[in-house]
Amino acid sequence: MEVHHHPQLNHEKKPWKEYLLEGLMIFLAVFMGFIAENVREGIVEHNREKEYIREMVNNLKYDTTRCNKNSVLDERSCLGLDSLRTELQKAIAGNVDGNRLYYFAMRYTGRVAKAAFNKSAYTELRSSGSFRLITDKKLVTEISDYYDRRVAATEGVVPDALRADLRTAKEQFFNWAYFDNLIIKSDHRQANFETTYDYKKILTMNPPLKVLNTNPEALQKLYNEVAEFELGLKNYIYFMSWTKEGAVSLISSIRQQYRLKDE
Repeated sequence: MEVHHHPQLNHEKKPWKEYLLEGLMIFLAVFMGFIAENVREGIVEHNREKEYIREMVNNLKYDTTRCNKNSVLDERSCLGLDSLRTELQKAIAGNVDGNRLYYFAMRYTGRVAKAAFNKSAYTELRSSGSFRLITDKKLVTEISDYYDRRVAATEGVVPDALRADLRTAKEQFFNWAYFDNLIIKSDHRQANFETTYDYKKILTMNPPLKVLNTNPEALQKLYNEVAEFELGLKNYIYFMSWTKEGAVSLISSIRQQYRLKDE
């Protein structure tokens, strides 16, 4: 009976240096992959950061426009309120000009032109946790100062309550029945609810419009309400100007930091 002997395989052990080299190659491959992924993520985050910053610049441009336009409208209202106070002083002294009182009261006491600030980029940066992408701490402070201090303060001084008080005070002096045409011409289908009513014709109405209450003490109280509303409106105009200055300064800082062109 033959006995078959299997040939012995010749397994030679690799030198330890080869194992070390293979391990080093694997480590380098993993490490380089890790670096490449970090670089890719860094590029993505940097691009996202610049997108937020460009959007913020557009938001700030919008804010400056709204502050400019609404300041002009509110300054015009202040001039009208000043004229109304002059007429009320005359009326308190016994010289009641109904047409002029109605004209200034109807035209200049009914609204506050409010700046609507665009905070979309700032809100998104905060809510998404992407605010950390802005590494310049000075710029971070300036952004926070603009939105958390200037914009917040301006929104907090809108004289809506003073306007409501004045509206209530006017009810005992002015008769809306004279102004059916104004109500009819107010078109709810227009986005800004503008009216084509010619207020100046109030000045020439004949017979003259009658003031419902000509008691000097009551007129003095109305004068006080007008004065408080005017002061509140002037205060709001100041805050809009202050916020606009902050927006202009912040735009300049952002452009300098990110080397953005004046688009």
